[in-house]
Amino acid sequence: MMGRNTLPAALRQAGFSLVELMIALVLGLVLMGGVIQVFLSTKQAYNLNEEMAWIQENARFAVGFMAEDMRMAGYYGCASRSSSVANVLDDPDSSWVTDFGKGLFGYDGDDAGFPSAEFPQISTATLPTTMPENDVFTIHKADLDNAFQVTGHNPNSAVIDVQGNHPYPAGTILIVSDCHHSAIFQTTGNGSNKVNHNKGNSVAPGNCTKGLGLPVVCSANGTGYTYKDDAFIMRAIGHAYFIDVASNGVPSLFRESLNTGGSTTTIEEMVQGVENMQVEYGVDTDGDAIPDRYMDADAVSASQWVDSVVSARISMLLRSLTELASEPQTFSYMGASYTPTDNFVRRVYTTTVKLRNRGT
Repeated sequence: MMGRNTLPAALRQAGFSLVELMIALVLGLVLMGGVIQVFLSTKQAYNLNEEMAWIQENARFAVGFMAEDMRMAGYYGCASRSSSVANVLDDPDSSWVTDFGKGLFGYDGDDAGFPSAEFPQISTATLPTTMPENDVFTIHKADLDNAFQVTGHNPNSAVIDVQGNHPYPAGTILIVSDCHHSAIFQTTGNGSNKVNHNKGNSVAPGNCTKGLGLPVVCSANGTGYTYKDDAFIMRAIGHAYFIDVASNGVPSLFRESLNTGGSTTTIEEMVQGVENMQVEYGVDTDGDAIPDRYMDADAVSASQWVDSVVSARISMLLRSLTELASEPQTFSYMGASYTPTDNFVRRVYTTTVKLRNRGT
């Protein structure tokens, strides 16, 4: 016979003790902590991979876009040699916009004569001050995709007739070219099937002469030249590439472009995250169309810009949009190592471009 306080075995084993509950809670916390750690690590890896893919895609676009543009620098039609091109714009050397004589031209950011009035010169406070300053380069060429055949030319009345209707209003800088000669001028009329190249100030900067021949003589008639039906009219293109700070505070690659209908320009943001750009120019010193040495822009002479620069090497430093690293990341750029004070991730991309209109 059981005593009054004796319970069946099944009832004595029901429930958990306080010790068992505490052990279960600790095990649950350990497991939950592991899950959270895996989640955070996975998220961090995902963010890093996403940022790296973003950097790579931006670099591919920026490098490819600039390289394509640079390859055609100095293309002014069938006759693109500097000795065959007449730039009759009034005072063309006064601004990079109208300086079509070189095709490609660069500004060294570390040069004391850097054109600060034309282009910004930014610096990142978290990068070492020993970093090279940003370079700038400009490109001039003809718009090959929109060419109009010449059907007649009266040099005395400064009128060139073209086949079809062109979209160029008065003031547009144009290029006319055959396989012997090219001329850069500003159209002074609004006709849709003809262009005028009169001297005067009806447009700015205007033409210093109505003569489209060589040598350029800035007088009323200048040096005459008559274009025939083997010539084409094309719009002149001018681009300048530089680094500036975007509206959201991120350093970015910008492009300034010559507008249609005058010598004014428009600035557009191309790629975000571009922190530095350096350009070295391959100079041919023996006439074989192969670069013998690469030089900074300030070391290239005026005559070398016209004929001897046959290639260019572009190096760009890109950074992530967010500070992903746990500590500052040392990187190598232009032959030196740098350690920033921020936690952005950075990568360097370099490409070499052959100028198609230089050499052979």
